[in-house]
Amino acid sequence: MTDNPEVLIIGGGPVGLSAALALGRAGITCLVLERRTEFSRYPKANGVHARTMEIFREWAVAEPVKALTAGMPNEITIAWMTRLNGIEIGQLVLGGSEELARVFSQQSPEMMSTVGQHMFEPVLAEVAGDLDSVTIELGCEVVDLISGEDSVTVTYTDQAGAPHSVVAQYVIGADGIRSIARRALGIGEHGEASLGTAINVQFDADLDSVLGGRRSPIIWIVNPDTQGAFIRDSPTRWRYNFEIPPGADVDAVTQDRCEREVAAAIGAVVPFTIHQVWSWGHDQAVTDRWREGRVFLAGDAAHHFPPHGGFGMNSGIQDAHNLAWKLIASLRWGAGDGLLESYEAERLPVAEFNGEKMMENTRQMEKTGFLSQDKSLLSVIETDAGEPARRAIAEGIPAQRDQLASHGQQFGYQYVSAAIVPDGTELIESSVAEYRQTARPGARAPHSWVCLGGERISTIDVYDGGFVLLTGPDNAGWVRAAEQVRAELAVPVKVLGLGTDLVPVDELLGDLLGRYGLGTTGALLVRPDGFVGFRSAGRDDDEPGALSGALRQILDRSVS
Repeated sequence: MTDNPEVLIIGGGPVGLSAALALGRAGITCLVLERRTEFSRYPKANGVHARTMEIFREWAVAEPVKALTAGMPNEITIAWMTRLNGIEIGQLVLGGSEELARVFSQQSPEMMSTVGQHMFEPVLAEVAGDLDSVTIELGCEVVDLISGEDSVTVTYTDQAGAPHSVVAQYVIGADGIRSIARRALGIGEHGEASLGTAINVQFDADLDSVLGGRRSPIIWIVNPDTQGAFIRDSPTRWRYNFEIPPGADVDAVTQDRCEREVAAAIGAVVPFTIHQVWSWGHDQAVTDRWREGRVFLAGDAAHHFPPHGGFGMNSGIQDAHNLAWKLIASLRWGAGDGLLESYEAERLPVAEFNGEKMMENTRQMEKTGFLSQDKSLLSVIETDAGEPARRAIAEGIPAQRDQLASHGQQFGYQYVSAAIVPDGTELIESSVAEYRQTARPGARAPHSWVCLGGERISTIDVYDGGFVLLTGPDNAGWVRAAEQVRAELAVPVKVLGLGTDLVPVDELLGDLLGRYGLGTTGALLVRPDGFVGFRSAGRDDDEPGALSGALRQILDRSVS
């Protein structure tokens, strides 16, 4: 047990474990308190976005995570049917083509994984727990916290119910929708009213006899008796999600009701065994503040939205990635409080945007019969008279593609904060589906395939927890500037020349420099989270002064 951790993390889910992993790799002492006595056993939060896989790649956990779904097809087919043994209404096919793989490879070194939280959470726990600086305690429930000027005192009970108190320099509340950290601090939230509640029924059944050879991992069901979705977790392990209206009593949904819904969705007499039932709401909320003194909120404690698009857990892991380097900078590099203030300034707008889009995705799904209250449509959907209704649903299926192939939303957002030094260039915006690469300050630095020492790597692979200065090939002035700034500020800054250290693969040097908006004498400062903090398109009259000034602004360090 860490008696006086530098950072205490409330919650050992994907967000809390990601924070511990990022901090622990830098030697920050962390204590993770998780109220559960074991990690996730029930399937949820399927789908790790390519952007999150990049972060896992940085932490050397991408390969173990990908191994969890080894052998799964690259192509995903999502089907819409009246029942499993009923009428197929339409399909949506994602991925699989060589052309799409080529396009994605130009945008990121990683692809989305269909792995679920219950599968990769133990991987994060093992890797983080193996770090000497990280302690993970299960069965520990936080009951109170008091934030002081120089520290935070946290009170919790262990598995035996014994009370404990621990003092940390900072606290991260990654403890979900019902966050004790948020409640203790009295932080409110704003958002949209619920569109309904999903009831998730996990069950075992051999459904191959009614699937007709289909291998779809997700099958949406629309009929008069039930509307919902089957999600396949293994050859015989399934989930069926169905909806109840806003304000309906979740506790009134009985085991018998769940059995009827599943049977009506299957459509044939097939034995099945229900193991677990749980629920979540189709609502959206973002907390009004993400920080109170030395306490920060992340993940579902700071925002929650419907799952359609998969930005809940992924946004939370990216919250942790953003916050972790800023805490490291505060604890190790003398950063000022302004850098910690930039956490909310950068991540809150992203959460609001993602939440709005996921609510929009939920409404878009009404075109496919989801949350439908149209009794006239549902009553005929399985008959000859229902052919026009089925055709209307089929016509609404292509509109669902953007929420499932959302590279623009994943990679295209840009930060505006005091931890970004603007360069006055025009904003290049992405759509939800289309990612338009830019190295404008505030954007994620674009991925490029390069060769370093004879090895083909992504530019993302050079990130090592410190700052990276990517320069044009004529970089002698920037190399001297980095040497001077390292000595002056005691901050890690690595210099790599494009065309010299990092040689482009399958493209011309001019194209590589153009992607970053640089001339042969320019430089681009990439923050530890992979976002551009400063850019000089060409040579500066005072390169040491320009680089020092940029780092001082980003880190909120005054001139000594």
